[in-house]
Amino acid sequence: MLYRKVGDTGIDVSALGFGTMRFKGAENAAEIIARGLQLGMNYFDIGTAYSFNTSDDNAEAWTGAALRGVPRERLVLSAKAQCRGEGEPKVERGLGIATRDQMWQCLENSLKRVGVDWFDFYQLWDMSAPAHFAATCEGADTPLQALREAKEQGLIKHLGFTTHAKSAETVEWLRRVPDFRTVTIYYNFADLACEEVIDYAQANGIGVNIMGPLRGGLLVGESAAFARHLPELAGVPVQEIALRFLLSYPGVSSVLSGMNEIAHLEQNAAVAADEQTMTSAQRHAFLAAFTELTGGEPLCTGCKYCQGVCPEGLPVFWMMGLFQLHEVFHLASASQQLAGLHGKARADAGKCTACQTCVEACPQDLPIPERMKRMKQAVEELHAAAEE
Repeated sequence: MLYRKVGDTGIDVSALGFGTMRFKGAENAAEIIARGLQLGMNYFDIGTAYSFNTSDDNAEAWTGAALRGVPRERLVLSAKAQCRGEGEPKVERGLGIATRDQMWQCLENSLKRVGVDWFDFYQLWDMSAPAHFAATCEGADTPLQALREAKEQGLIKHLGFTTHAKSAETVEWLRRVPDFRTVTIYYNFADLACEEVIDYAQANGIGVNIMGPLRGGLLVGESAAFARHLPELAGVPVQEIALRFLLSYPGVSSVLSGMNEIAHLEQNAAVAADEQTMTSAQRHAFLAAFTELTGGEPLCTGCKYCQGVCPEGLPVFWMMGLFQLHEVFHLASASQQLAGLHGKARADAGKCTACQTCVEACPQDLPIPERMKRMKQAVEELHAAAEE
């Protein structure tokens, strides 16, 4: 296993980190974590709400139980809680936290569940909108106040946040709150918009962890497109290409993967142990091939500038990302998910009225209405084929 610095914190983390949201139960967590430790993994991204059944029966508690007896110095642990300015807080789950005292309770609960005296990192979970930042960091009696106090007391070494926000917003929050020394972002070769965040973080000594490396399990299988345009990647599974692409970015500290199968863990760990993940030349060729793959049309990068603008309520950036994985990369996993959208109103491309609102918001001026038409046709064809 290779290890990387988390910005200027002085902490080294395994290039492959544990996302703990997909464990099947306590036994599965114990088995997977034991094997991960054998393979040299040391970074664990823990969330109270993951697989939450009761206060003592959830992924955070399972992770703590699996780590009992492991020397604390071998581990890098990151816990988190979600902050919101409205709604009913669920402190036991670490959701909707709004005050200093609620955050203190979350932290104390997590320390107890995991069975440790301190966390290396504590992150504000899913701080993905300006309202989330305001509820967390602005005014009196804030969750951030509690975390600063906990850091002074040695219960937390460093602060950070996880986000699905636009890159400009993420960078602004990092500028405004120097306490944040790590950030966890959604990034993969099909969602490139947040590279601005990685570059800013690297230049300012901030660690970057990656979530969604396989785009929710879609970047798997094989793609003839890679074999055709990048012969050196012929025969390499898409999931391995995806991990190599991410690990080739110098500013990335660790790539988080939610693994619950030993085989998947070992495959991912083998990539994270390879010093030659993807050369600079291969990375540039990989990115250049995207233009060829699309016949000259730019790809949706997942920048989210279209988020919330569709009058019909369509999740435009999500739909465009899924569609291009089917149309451009010919991924069977994406085609299967497209077929499953048949009859689902929330992502019905047929609802697009070509009003151009999303195009006006798109910094690349993508022909989104035209792609929606093609997506509607693809969904119908794939559904019909599945019914045969």
